[in-house]
Amino acid sequence: MKKMLFLAKEYYLVVGDRFELFYRGIVKAVNPYHYYIKVTCDKGKPYPRYFMFLPEEKDIGEYGLQIDLVNDDGEIVESSTTSLIVNKPQAPQKPVSILCIGDSLTAGGYWTGEGYRRYCHTGGNPEGLGYAEKINLLGLCKYSVGEDVIGYEGYGGWQWKSFCTNLLPSKTSSIWVDVTAHNKTEMDQHSVWMNHGHAWILETITKKRLKFKRGPGHKEITPQMIDVFTHEKNAIHQEDIVITGFTFESGNPFWNEAVDDIDFKNYIQVNHFAIPDFVYILLTWNGLSIPYNMDFTTHHQYATKFIDKLHEDFPESEIRCMGIQINSINGGIANNYGAKGPYSDMYGTLNTAFHYNRWLEDLCWSEKYRPFCKYLDVKAQFDSEYNMPMAAQPVNARNDILEMIGTNGVHPSLSGYMQIGDVFYRSLVHELNKK
Repeated sequence: MKKMLFLAKEYYLVVGDRFELFYRGIVKAVNPYHYYIKVTCDKGKPYPRYFMFLPEEKDIGEYGLQIDLVNDDGEIVESSTTSLIVNKPQAPQKPVSILCIGDSLTAGGYWTGEGYRRYCHTGGNPEGLGYAEKINLLGLCKYSVGEDVIGYEGYGGWQWKSFCTNLLPSKTSSIWVDVTAHNKTEMDQHSVWMNHGHAWILETITKKRLKFKRGPGHKEITPQMIDVFTHEKNAIHQEDIVITGFTFESGNPFWNEAVDDIDFKNYIQVNHFAIPDFVYILLTWNGLSIPYNMDFTTHHQYATKFIDKLHEDFPESEIRCMGIQINSINGGIANNYGAKGPYSDMYGTLNTAFHYNRWLEDLCWSEKYRPFCKYLDVKAQFDSEYNMPMAAQPVNARNDILEMIGTNGVHPSLSGYMQIGDVFYRSLVHELNKK
């Protein structure tokens, strides 16, 4: 029997923070609930969809957790174990600089902002620790958290290879447009809009900026733009988008034209950033379109180049590779990708995501990288059944009863981004307690 359980080797927990492990992000099966999922641990509570543990101060330490998949005859089909490491937050003795890097899951700044809020601000839900000015998030992309502005590097559509080359801007460059206001939501992602005769596909949505990728046949490097995008198809909110400005997506922020290669020292110098103590990388749903794929040769080629160069330029920096969450399992794939072509196979895509995460974890635990790399398992801490975008739709064309159907294949809802922020926050507490 092929492997079905994909527990990471360890998970970080924080005193006072509700920790959940969702079985959909652990069990690779069409229906994981076909099995009895037996959880054994000295702490926590195993509910039907997830394991929950709300640690108290007395729980500081490390606990083993075992999951058994049990069939209808009471036979154990497969078992796996992990370690739960409970930390009590402590403010670092001096400020720590952090660089976060990613694709469209990072472009909006949501998970980086939530991790920052929980660590540095007070109040909110969950309540923040209030360790003001203890972390400094670097980057050219900006996101406001209250009165603070944090940085990061997040570019929709990018993957490991994109950060190792300088292919943008080009005939396939996306465009960021500035808006005063808009009413677009995650349900409008992948909708098609027209501007000056060209089709643009809405890819990333933030409060004041929208990102469009090019539609079919659109190859002008710098096409002429007018100040209104009009709806063509697939949007829920179809009002015109009035823009106040636009920029074509810039090239690789880490590229140094003088040496024709990625150069992190140069990136720090020209932008007057501090050398990062930690680098968090969340890549990549891009490039994973082959169903049931287990061959990540291309990702390996560029991930190792990227990580090696980071380590060469910043040998004291710690690198944390965040895995990807599981795709939508209740219609988001169908809504975005149809019934044929890349990403259209829902369960095949889910398999690829599990295998990619395992490849990334193995890379981080390899002899070469384990001294300065760690893997953070997002998928098991992400509720893929409820924290992907959904909308109420009639159960069929002849019945007005409504059901919730997924509307986006791989981009989370805001609550999903917050869960990724929780993973970031838990890692910050674990790492910075040592500083």
